[in-house]
Amino acid sequence: MDYVNGENVTNNEHLAEAIDMTREGSAPADGTTGYDEPGSAGPDFTLRDSCFHVAIEELEKISTAPEDSQEKIDQVLGMLREARNADNRRRAQVMAEAHEILQNVWVPPE
Repeated sequence: MDYVNGENVTNNEHLAEAIDMTREGSAPADGTTGYDEPGSAGPDFTLRDSCFHVAIEELEKISTAPEDSQEKIDQVLGMLREARNADNRRRAQVMAEAHEILQNVWVPPE
């Protein structure tokens, strides 16, 4: 089964979800999208918080990546973990950068 995210197609559900979450998490942090509204994804949890959590969780589940792809996944995981508690503008920027990197990752289905 292929999972489609925007113009991207992958047959690995974990990579697909991470790509989707980084795309969503890169929404502008200007207050117009609702991604940073307290409680928008549960008590004391914003939609952007949720995107970070799910992207990290899904990338950690990938175990079949070729070495070059795993290096990119590890890079993205480091970026996301480091920026998880940054201000919203920085978090949106990191999510956009992570999304760009994940566009060039290939992982076989699990």
